[in-house]
This record gives sequence, C-alpha cells and structure tokens, in this order.
Amino acid sequence: MNSYKQSGIVSLLIDYVKNWKLFAISLVVCVGLAGLYLIVKNPEFKVNANVLIKEDSKSGGLAASMMKSMPFGDVLSVGGSVVDDEIEVISSYSILRGAVKELGLNVSCSKGFLKKKNYYKDSPLSIIPKIADMADTLRYAIEMKISISKEGIAKVKAYSMDELVGEAKSAFPVNLTTVFGNFTIDTTSFFDASKSRKYELLYGGYGSATEALMRNVDISLASKKANVINLTMEDEIPERGKDILNSIISHYNSYGIEEKNLVSERTAVFLQQRIDILEKDLTSIEKTVERYKEDNQLTDIESEAKIILDRSSDFKERLISAETQFSVISIIEDFLEAPENKYAVVPMSLGIEEESAVESLLAYNELLMERLKLLRSTKPGNPMIESMNEQVDATRQSVLMTIQSIKRGIEYARNDLRDQEKYFMDRIKGMPKQEREYIEIKRQQEIKQALYLYLLQQQEDNALKLAMENPKAQIIDNAYVNSRPVKPMKLLVAAAALLFAVMLPVFYLYGRKMLARKFQNAHQLQSTTSMAVMAEIHSANAEMLFNGSDSEADEDVRTLRSIIFRALGNDVEHKAALVTSIKKGEGKTFVATNLALSMALLGKKVLLVDANLRNSALSSMAALSEGKLDAGLAQAVLGERMTQGVIRQSSVNPNLYVLPAGLVESNASELLLNSNFSALLNELKSVYDFIVIDTADLYDYSDTMPLFALTELAVFVTRANFSDKGSLDYAETLVEQHVISNYIYVVNDVKPEAKR
Repeated sequence: MNSYKQSGIVSLLIDYVKNWKLFAISLVVCVGLAGLYLIVKNPEFKVNANVLIKEDSKSGGLAASMMKSMPFGDVLSVGGSVVDDEIEVISSYSILRGAVKELGLNVSCSKGFLKKKNYYKDSPLSIIPKIADMADTLRYAIEMKISISKEGIAKVKAYSMDELVGEAKSAFPVNLTTVFGNFTIDTTSFFDASKSRKYELLYGGYGSATEALMRNVDISLASKKANVINLTMEDEIPERGKDILNSIISHYNSYGIEEKNLVSERTAVFLQQRIDILEKDLTSIEKTVERYKEDNQLTDIESEAKIILDRSSDFKERLISAETQFSVISIIEDFLEAPENKYAVVPMSLGIEEESAVESLLAYNELLMERLKLLRSTKPGNPMIESMNEQVDATRQSVLMTIQSIKRGIEYARNDLRDQEKYFMDRIKGMPKQEREYIEIKRQQEIKQALYLYLLQQQEDNALKLAMENPKAQIIDNAYVNSRPVKPMKLLVAAAALLFAVMLPVFYLYGRKMLARKFQNAHQLQSTTSMAVMAEIHSANAEMLFNGSDSEADEDVRTLRSIIFRALGNDVEHKAALVTSIKKGEGKTFVATNLALSMALLGKKVLLVDANLRNSALSSMAALSEGKLDAGLAQAVLGERMTQGVIRQSSVNPNLYVLPAGLVESNASELLLNSNFSALLNELKSVYDFIVIDTADLYDYSDTMPLFALTELAVFVTRANFSDKGSLDYAETLVEQHVISNYIYVVNDVKPEAKR
C-alpha cells in the first residue's frame, strides 16, 4: 500500500494534521490561560541593595588586595574567603528570621479570588495571638477566611493543613479559638466598614516565613575582585521588598556589632582579671624588693658599689695615715721612756700630725734647750740645774702621758678603720651575689610591670572599640526598586503559550500512541513489534466479500492474496496456508473465508478447511454451505467417513470447497496430532490447487501448534482497536524459536479514518 511507503516523519505529520482540531483547541486554551494569567497576575518588581564588607587589616586584607591585583588573583580566589563567609552570615537563618520578626512577615492579609490584592502596611485587619510567643513555636500556618457583612458581623473560619481548626462569628473584635491557641481579630484605620468584604488572613510561624524568605532573597558576590555583596529579591509590594532588604542589612550590622561587643566585653573581663592578678603580683614583688634592700642595706647597687669603692680607697689612705701616726707616736713614746734619752731632744721630723703632741714636744724640747744652755753656763749641782731637771722630768712625764693618750686615740681610730675596711671589703665581695639576686627579683618586677602596662593599653584600646559602633557592612545602595516589573514577562508568557499550544497535543497524541494497549492500523502495530506487518483489511459490512460492491475491504483481500503469492514464490499450487490469531474475536475466520474466496476467483480449485474443532464459526456460515453439517474433518481423520463424502461445494463460488469441522467432543488436539490428519492433508494438497485452514486461536488452545509444520505459510490476524499489543509477544516468540518460518501479519477491521 502507498501508506507503507511514507516515512515515519511524514506519517507523524499527517497524523497531526488529521487532529488539527486538537491543536486549535489547545491554542485557544493556552492563549486564553496565558491571557488570564497576565490579567490576574500581580506585577512583581525587582528590589536591589548593595553593601561593602569591611575587612579587618589583621585578617590579611592587604595580602588579599595585593593578590586580587595579580593577573590570576580572581582565579585563585584569594581575599574572597572573608566575603564568602560574610555572605553565609548575611544569608543565614538567624539574620533573616530577625527581619521576619521585625517586619511581621509571618502575617499576611489579602482579598480577591483570581486577582488578589495583598496588603502590607495598609492591612484593614489585624490579628493578635493571646500567647505572645506563639509565632516562635507554630509549625503549621493557619489560614483564616473572613466574611464581613455590611452590618459589621464577621464570620471567621480557620484552616490548617486543609482541616478546620476553629471558627467564630461576631462583631469586631472577634475572639477566635483554635486548636493552636486563641486569637483576636480586629479592624485597623484602613478598614472600610461601608462595604461587605471577604479577606484571607494567614498567620504562620517565624520558621516557615523565614524559609519562604530564604527562597525568595538572592545574596551573592558582585565580583571576585570586590568585597561588594548584592542583595536582590522580587516582590509584588515594592515597599515591602525595600523594607526586607534594609532590615536584613540592619540585622547583619547589628549582629556584627553585637558579636564585636561580645568579644570586647569578654576581652574587657579577661583584661581586668589579668590586671588585678598583676597588681597583686607587682605589690608582692615590690615588697620583696623592699625587704631585700632592707636586709642587705641597699638602695642602688651600682651607685652604692661606686661609693663603697671610693670610701674603701679613702679608708685605706686614712688607715695608712693612722698606722703611720701610730708608729710615729710609738717611736716617740719609746724614745721618751728610754732612760738614755732622759734629757735628749725629741726628734720632730717624724711627721706627727697631732697638734697637741707637737706643741707638747716643742715645749719639752725648748725646756731641754734651756737646760742645755744653763749647763753651759753653770756647773752641775747648781740648785738651778736641779730645779731645771725637776721641771724637765715633770714635763717629760706630762708629754709622755699626752703621747700615750694620743697613741690610744690613734690606736682606737686605727682599729675602727680596720673594722670599717673589713666591712667594706666584705660588702665588695658580696656585691656580685646581691647584684645577681637583685637582678632576678628586678627582672620579675620589670616583666610584670611591662605586662601590666601592656594590659592597661589593651584595656584602653578595647574600651575604645567597645565605645565605637562601627558596622561591618558599609551601605553602598539602600534598597531600591527597578522602575519596570520583572514579572510577568509578557513575551515569555506568550512564547510559552504558543509552545504549549503546540507541544501539548503532540505529547498527548504521542503519549496516547505509546501508552495505548490497542492499535488502529498496521503502522501503529509495526512500531511495537519486531514482526513484519504486511497488510491491513478495512472494516466490512458483510461476512462474505466480493459480492459485486467492490468495497475497500475487497481490495485489501486482493492485496493480501498478492502478498501470499510473493511469500510462496508465486507458486501456490498444491500448497496450504493456515489462518490463526492470538485470541478469539480478531476475525481470522473472516480473513480465511474471504482469502479462500479470492483464490477461487482466480479459477483455482480452493479448499477451505475448518480446523477450529473446539469453537467452529466457519461451519455455521450459511453463505458457504447449506444443509446440516453433521460430519466433517473429525470424522474423516477418525476414518468414520470418507473425505470426499464430507467436503461440500460452497454456494458462493463453484471453485470454492469447504471441509467443515464435524462433530468433536474433547480430543481436538489429539485429532490434529494424529498421523491420519497429516496423511489427509497431503492427500488434499494433491487434489486441490490451494488450501486455506481456519484454526483455533493460539492464546486459548494448543490445537494450532501441530499445523505450523504441515503448512507452507502462516497468516496471523489481529484486529484494530481490539487486540492488545502485549498479546503479540507469543507470536514473536514462535518466530524467534523458528517454530514458524514463513508468515504474514494482517491487521483486520481497520476503520477508514485510521488509514495512514
């Protein structure tokens, strides 16, 4: 047929053209829905805000900026990690939850059915829960439908998860009791009491409102080389979108300040604790220094060591002088005590430093000189000499006593100088140890003091940071709204409508074709089976064709006849073909009868055998034979009747003969497996030019299986809009297992409108 020569694409297009009404309906529906969507959809505006994140210089900001300026700085993403962290912070659940709580985004009010009007700060109704923190714990949103009459009576029904959870009816304020808690619904200054209204109030938890906001707000990095963060969102109410973004930025800065203050406060506590400890340590060390100095009689070791060394040198000189004076005085004492020096002049060149001794000795020497002068002028024994001697003796004793007294004084001074020298020498010897011990104590004092001063400085710096509220995010652009709405996009909606108008029928037709268990023609059947579908027969109004009307079904059977000729190599003489189907009702008897009749029209002697021994339909057709058919194939195989005695000539064509099934009880399979049947068939092939065998269906009976080996061709009959695609698997298995080697697949009862 010509339809088999068409390509798959052309066939598909033809199928779509046939269903042009479906495309027209789809176009009207899609365009209508798109227009309705554009009418009822509230425009959404894009809201933007930009902030600059200030990086701490201690966090590698200089290195980050240097790396960003390098050719591959953005690829390495050096310096962006801080901003990436801040993006996570600013888009965190806690920050957005703060904005939701501040702006009350968990509560919304709207009116309208298709085209809704959403309120923000101009809501005509307010709702207050009796439990203040209900929104913190509420898991499911509560939808309240409110109908207000002109008399001001409000009827409220509350739903949660599509279940009624509470209702009330009264004038405002309305007290609503639900399973979640009690609410008070009242009017605001924006309420218009002159008209009846229907409103929808939605009260949800902060958690669910925050999750919705997280899906709607987009927070991203402006550039890898910049520390700028972009905040964008789309909202039907531009003022609400601006408030949301500004609130997010405000809560982010507040969070940063609180975090900084918390760190500063903890740092202040730590610094004060350390300062208190160091004050105690410094006091203890200073007392230790004080005791050490007192115990060792120290003020300043370096200065004192210098003083001691100077004084030690002075002591040495004084001690030498004292030793010298002591020796001189001792010499003079010995000189005065010596008897031989009784009237000798005392030498004055010894270097006596004591003035009283010098004066006494000078007086004593002068007296001796006067005695000596007197002796030169007088003789010994002179009373004057005796008197002078007595005076000299007395003076010498006086001088000797003075010298002895001076000697004792010098000796005491000398011993004292010796003791002091020993003391200073001991001090000089002990100074290295004292200096080391003092340095150790002093070092601890200096370390503690330096740490104490450092902590005091850090405390002042921390107090300065605590006093300065410097936000981390510098606002570049406060939230602003684009002048044109971003949704709905009319061109995109129109394009989508046209696309869906075309694709929906395509998907429907294709899906119907792929998912349908039935098929309408040979082309559809061929797409689901590996067997070759070679012919199709259109619906007929009578059991017997070729009655002079020359219908489309007549031509289909002629085409089938030609296909059979080709399948048998154009030699059908003395050959047999069986006609079968998968299940009952597919029209195999109709095909077998009319196929045999078409062969008979060629002038060939054709035998139509009714081998459907269990459920014969052929034998009951009055158009083929008349009279009671009480004997047939079964009796011929059993040998009860002669073969030619049970064959009838048909009444529709003299070249067509019929072998009815006969009378069969329950051994149909055994009869067809009997060797007598094989011999009978071979005998009939020699008598008739062509034999057509009508058999039982394959799904219910196994009677047909032996006949495949006895015939030269098998004709499988399926029925459009009746046979199941899945039932063809059995026939495919027979072909794959080579049970059938030569076959023709025929689709019967194809409706004229299903023709490709």
